[in-house]
Amino acid sequence: MSQDPYPSERPSTQPLPPYQQPYQQPYASGSYQPGFYQPSYQSMEGEKAAQLSLILGLVGFFVAGFVLGPLAIWQASKAESFGVQATAGKVLGWIVTILNVLAVLAVVLFFVLFLAGISASAGYST
Repeated sequence: MSQDPYPSERPSTQPLPPYQQPYQQPYASGSYQPGFYQPSYQSMEGEKAAQLSLILGLVGFFVAGFVLGPLAIWQASKAESFGVQATAGKVLGWIVTILNVLAVLAVVLFFVLFLAGISASAGYST
């Protein structure tokens, strides 16, 4: 009787059929080591800047958008300079900035019309 509890897991001397061969990913350079992907410093910094631009753009909708919108645009540009796409952060930054500029213009227009209304009604004393 054999002492091997799993006889089917013993290495076989016969080659495996092509459909049972283990998959080996081809690579061009000899520097590739399977399972050891180390991103470069630039790609890590670019990813951080892209994530930060997205966060700044989202938070800018609710708090201090006049400051956070341009910061989101700046971080997105920084990420793109490292070669990382940061389209969402840049778009959100521009949207937040434009909405806040429009809000400031609306407040200024309101006060101008309010003061114009007060000065116009001051002339109509009875």
